[in-house]
Amino acid sequence: MQPKLWNRNFLLAFTGMIISAAGGAGLSIALSVVVFAETKSTVLSAVFAALSMIPQFVLPLVLGPVIDRRNPLKVLVKNEVALAGLFFAAAAFTYFLGFNYLVYMIFSVLISSFGIVSYLASSSVIPQIMARENYARGNAILNVIYPLCGIAITPVAMKLFDLYGMPLILAAYGVTSLIDAALESRIDAKFEFIEAEKTSLKEYGADLREGFRYFLNDPAIRSVFLLFAVMSFADAAGNVLTYPFFNLSATLNNDQFALMTSIRSAGYLLGGFLHYFIKIPEKARFPIAITVYFAFALFEGAFFFMPFALMCASRFLLGILGMNSANIRMSAVQSHVHNRMRAKVNALFAVLIAAAGTVGQLIAGALGETLPYWLVQVAFYATYFVGIFVFVMPKRNKVRELYNYAASEPLTEPA
Repeated sequence: MQPKLWNRNFLLAFTGMIISAAGGAGLSIALSVVVFAETKSTVLSAVFAALSMIPQFVLPLVLGPVIDRRNPLKVLVKNEVALAGLFFAAAAFTYFLGFNYLVYMIFSVLISSFGIVSYLASSSVIPQIMARENYARGNAILNVIYPLCGIAITPVAMKLFDLYGMPLILAAYGVTSLIDAALESRIDAKFEFIEAEKTSLKEYGADLREGFRYFLNDPAIRSVFLLFAVMSFADAAGNVLTYPFFNLSATLNNDQFALMTSIRSAGYLLGGFLHYFIKIPEKARFPIAITVYFAFALFEGAFFFMPFALMCASRFLLGILGMNSANIRMSAVQSHVHNRMRAKVNALFAVLIAAAGTVGQLIAGALGETLPYWLVQVAFYATYFVGIFVFVMPKRNKVRELYNYAASEPLTEPA
């Protein structure tokens, strides 16, 4: 009999994530807009985005082994409460003193740091409140939360930002963080983690080395993680240049930027629902993922050549495809990696993504000051195109076997 997905714990996690994501969607768009609006510089915008990611180079490697030795739910709840306090403080500062680039930089670094804790803790919580048979459907429905909030919240956030500025956005996210913590604290499940009364620095180091060995010795995990690092590098060009492109265009405006963002979120939303209701055959997961990877390289590389209507259409299509590809990857990795290894392995993934994204943002921002945006975008996605052939196509990397997993297979034990 198929285990039930929509149990009490899953409902609590799902509801909490909706509330948190609603605030996060507004905050993300507001931060990206306010920095460029105040500085009018792609370099300063890129530096802001890149420096905000610095904690992601170090903290995941430190926190991964720590979280593997703690109850991940308790870590997650305490972190959400701390985040709420940070947002309320930032709202008060902005309301009374206004925008300050340096202060916002510090604030963004702190958000990034707390976000790492949330990511690593939730990556251990979510798979342990679902049966493996439900990973694909569970991840599909959880992954529609952020695009759904993007559709609903992005236009509202842009309007609230124009009318009231950042203080309201910051305070609202503080409230949503508290509600999220309250809901998550009611989850009742036994979580598997490395239990120890006292852990020495030496043991933490051994845990970290174990994670590195796992990454280096597993060709499928290594190849997928490296491909997504290259993808993060390529995406950095669009992340840094898209809003300036709209802002400086004679024919485009902020409302169209918000609309396009919502349309892409709508694509993700539809893709998530399709993945929830339509079961992809095991043997079809790998070819679908490969098709999506090539589609992203081609459509995103040509983005700045498109008229606005085609921009929206391509983003909608890529949203549908990207959501399905993300669910395939996420479910495969969750099914492959043991619970006691999950935080460490996800920490390495986070570091790779952060490092590649930061380097990409800095390079894209610098190049965007002197080169046409389209040329920067094409060059970045050409790199990603090559990465597909290097990392996921060769049979020796065993990515096909990873993606085409069967839920009936036993969970991979740590070596």
